[in-house]
Amino acid sequence: MHTLRFNQALRQAAEASQDARLPTRWPVLLVRDVYGRLRFAVDAYRPHTPDDEEERAEAAPPADEVYPLEAYVLLKEATAQLQHYATADEVLFRDNFFNPATLFQNPDWHDTLVPACEDPDGNIRPELTVRLLDRQIIGQDWLHTTHERAPSAPPRVVFYGLKGGVGRSTALAMLSYSFARAGKKVLLLDFDLESPGLSGLLLPVDRVAGFGLVDWFIEDGVQHGDSVLDDLVADSPLAENTTGRIRVAAAMGQGELAYLAKLARVYADLPTPTGPERFAQRMQRLVQALEARERPDIVLIDSRAGLHDLAAISIATLADLALLFATNNEQNWQGYRQLFAHWQQRPAVLRGVRERLWMVRAMFPETDQKEHFDSFLERSYDLFSENLYDEIDPAQAEPENAFAYALDSEGAPHFPLIVRWSARFMEFDPMASDARGGVGDADIDLAFGPFAKRVSSILFGD
Repeated sequence: MHTLRFNQALRQAAEASQDARLPTRWPVLLVRDVYGRLRFAVDAYRPHTPDDEEERAEAAPPADEVYPLEAYVLLKEATAQLQHYATADEVLFRDNFFNPATLFQNPDWHDTLVPACEDPDGNIRPELTVRLLDRQIIGQDWLHTTHERAPSAPPRVVFYGLKGGVGRSTALAMLSYSFARAGKKVLLLDFDLESPGLSGLLLPVDRVAGFGLVDWFIEDGVQHGDSVLDDLVADSPLAENTTGRIRVAAAMGQGELAYLAKLARVYADLPTPTGPERFAQRMQRLVQALEARERPDIVLIDSRAGLHDLAAISIATLADLALLFATNNEQNWQGYRQLFAHWQQRPAVLRGVRERLWMVRAMFPETDQKEHFDSFLERSYDLFSENLYDEIDPAQAEPENAFAYALDSEGAPHFPLIVRWSARFMEFDPMASDARGGVGDADIDLAFGPFAKRVSSILFGD
């Protein structure tokens, strides 16, 4: 017997769920557990069988709400074919739950695309769409998008990269300085909790606030989160000679000695009378509280690198604009391709997130710039067009609200913002003066000026 693998199991279950012999009244749903095992679920009552006729006699469900026995047998047979990727040999029905809504109305159900593929005999198996409840230990927040904010709310910009070492935090610091020079009040949030360091760029040790973002999560867990807000944000001296302000909420507070012990408890969900409050909801609540207190013109968020839940929340839940930092190497393109494909397989999630993304070409070299730019642009366009852009039939008129762009469209999210590489910014101290080895406005404008202008234009129409 052929050994079934993870990807094959989902396709096989998807095909079984759409068997033409099954009744269309009750769509067959799929539940995938944390090990990848699958189970069919139907929002109906389990059909009577000779084995349980007597047991159900006293509380028989309405006949028109009972799933047909023949269809039930088909799903049982399909379950057996899933081998070790079957959770159990039983199909989930309403009867399995005291409150069936806990399963069938779960907010984590998503329409999921199962890509077309070629089977071992060379036949093309078509793309399928199934309703999937994916139970995951981590990564669920890549599938949660929220974006209903008041028109007066300050724009939020998330700085994200798959890999570290591409100058993401430096670009964030310099963008904050650019906005401060323009007279804006900037709020910086260091949500790179597992690799904190933004405060080191923007705050001397003696200027760090008494508490960090991690402290809020810990105190919030015992209903005292508000008690640390007064000493959670500090002024950066980087803005002292500007007409604006830079306010920094660091990951850790001043003199912290128990950061790892706190970090280990940060991601917990909180019990509430209406059910657990997830970490993503708590994170959003914290950002809203800081915005209400600080009243900034713009919020810049340093995100966790990699395919991490902190990054997922920052991009899919918090961001108005998510800047995706990359250099032109295969590691970056492979990583972004995996992330974009994950969204592509969930169309509703894709539509909720794609319009807030923008590529950034980090560490743009000083030589052969046209060649380097064109190469990056082509790779970026391929990434977006294959995964995020709508497919437009050349023989038909383009739909009015199509999300698709030409290769050379400067207003497209694949058309990269540029952060130039400069030796002056290697291991530099942004708060040091020119005389002490720092950089001046001319150096900053040369490396980050075009980047800052484009971001400002995207956000404010400047």
